Order: sequence, then structure tokens, then C-alpha cells
Amino acid sequence: MKAIWLYGPRDARLVATEKPSRKPDEALIRVESCVLCGSDVHQWDGRRFHGPYPHDFGHETAGTVVDVGPAVRGLAVGDRVTWYLQHGSLAEYFAIRPAELAVGKLADHLSWEEGANLQLLCAVLRGVANGEPGPGRRALVLGCGAVGLSALQGALAMGAEEVVAADLIPFRRERALSLGASATVDPGRPGWHAGAGEFDLLYDCVDEDRSPQGDTLDLALGLVKPLGCCVVIGLSSELRRIDTSRIVNRGLRLIGAHHANMARCREIMALCCQWVADGTIRVADYVTHRFPIEETQQALELAASQAPGVLKVGIQVAADA
Repeated sequence: MKAIWLYGPRDARLVATEKPSRKPDEALIRVESCVLCGSDVHQWDGRRFHGPYPHDFGHETAGTVVDVGPAVRGLAVGDRVTWYLQHGSLAEYFAIRPAELAVGKLADHLSWEEGANLQLLCAVLRGVANGEPGPGRRALVLGCGAVGLSALQGALAMGAEEVVAADLIPFRRERALSLGASATVDPGRPGWHAGAGEFDLLYDCVDEDRSPQGDTLDLALGLVKPLGCCVVIGLSSELRRIDTSRIVNRGLRLIGAHHANMARCREIMALCCQWVADGTIRVADYVTHRFPIEETQQALELAASQAPGVLKVGIQVAADA
């Protein structure tokens, strides 16, 4: 079968490997679609992966169950699924161990790309929930890539009264407005934070902070109300500088997104499947560029470029996906 493996920094190759054999506690998936995560780009360019090489690759995937082990419960051949989280799934077939994962069943009307984006959504909504959004609460989202757009929609779905979104790129700010942001701000503009008001919640969804106005997170912490909360969701590729006195003097909570047990992950995945199926959260437009699996190296180069019109890059794995 076809699969993508990393052979070194910035070196993703299409290889021929054996189709995985299904163990008794596993289900075999025919992978239909994969979308590239920011962490995939970090692994590919060497920022978050340093060998050993070669190594399998990819994790935001969706596909069809083609075989089910006797110890597996709740899945049947023909089910359309995605899962959180197991790496190495950018391949034509992949074996998952459902008892150790949060598996989501996809509604029939969802596309494979929408299904693949549910893995990202599940990861983000864990962090959104950690901030405890609810009625009367006002949130600021830093970064309007797919992570930030998911945080924006998740906060609104969980009851936040208002969400303001910040990004340097006009295309992404426009996308945030179309998905429910009450307003957007450009953190590259001098004094951007002066008129933004105060917020109960801050969701940091930044990968690489390119603002010429200094560290956006540090400035945004000054906008959080006393006893407010900042949730760091984005996997930053660089060191961030913050004035800790802002946290101390205002009694702020600064927490991460990704600590949750599997039972909680399964609850969040079920919400993701429900909200995307009924249109509460829209992920269909996240993928702006598409490549066949044979051109994954080019896809990664585009994703790493952070060009203005690029949001997420999709990989078509199955020929008829």
C-alpha cells in the first residue's frame, strides 16, 4: 500500500509498505482523507521531531471500517469514522485500537475532509471547555487559523456571549466574521489592544507570532479581567515572552488545553460529531488547498509557507475520496 514516511527534516516520501494486519482488538480502516496539522508541519521541518528516521506520519484522518477484530465493540464494517489520537495514519490503510481512542462516527452527509477535521476540533474543544465559556462571558481568540476558528466556534457553541478574533491576515479575519465573530482586530496595527475592551477569557491559538507590535499574548493578557482565564491551545513553534506580573496582579488562570482523560475526550468527540453534523460548527471550509498523496511533500511546503490564502491543506488518500 501507499504511505507517507519522514526520512529527515523537510523530506516526506511516498513509500510502498505492507497493508497492516488487524489484531483482535483492532479495526482496520481504509483511509479516505487526511488534513495536515500544524504539528505535522513542525515534525516535517524538524522543529518538533528529531528522529529516528524514517518515521510514519500524519494523524488528522477519516476513513471507512473494512475489518473489525472480535474484541472490538461498537464498530462495524462500513462505518465512517475518525479518531483521536493515533499517529502514522497518512497511508491507504491504518489499524486503530478503539478501546484506547476517542472514535467518532460520521454522519452520512459529511465529507471525508469534514471528518478528518474533527480530530483537530476535538483537541481544540477540550481547551475551550477548560476556559468555562458560558452566558455573559466575552472571549478573545488570538490567531484565526483552523485552531482559532475552531476555538471561536466552540466558545459560541458552549454559550459565550461574544467572541472577538485577532489575526494579522485579512483573509482569516474575514473567515472569522463569517463563522460568528462579533468583531476582529489586527494585532499588527499599533495600539490594536487599546480599544478592544476587556475579556473574561483569552484563547491563545497562535503558531508563530509575526506581529511587529511585540508578543501578542503578552499584550492580550492585559485585556483579561481580574480572575479571568487564558487557555493556551496553539502549539507555538517559538518561545513566548509574557510579563508574569499581569497574571499575578490580576489573579489570572493560565492553563493548557490538552490535559484530559480519555473518557472526557470521548465526550468531546461526541459533541464534535453532533455539532458538525447539525451545522452548529462549520469545518467544511477549513481546507483551502488539496493534493493527492503522491504530492504530500509539495503539500507540506505550501502549508509551511503560511501564504495569505492558505488555511489547511488536505491530502486525498483514496483515489475516489
